[in-house]
Amino acid sequence: MKTVKVTLVIAAAAFLGMGCASTLTVGPQANNDSYLDVSAGTKGASVTVPFVKAGVKATETKKK
Repeated sequence: MKTVKVTLVIAAAAFLGMGCASTLTVGPQANNDSYLDVSAGTKGASVTVPFVKAGVKATETKKK
């Protein structure tokens, strides 16, 4: 449960601190790889539970 909280904090910080892209998959196709998974890193965060997969990743911005 602690990893889920850490992942959510990292995802929220990434969302508020910079541009981000998020994905949400609902249904049986969400669990093609695994039923339970949590990952977080400098490139984004992902959470998978039965029938739901959500992810957040930072987007690249170009300066004008």
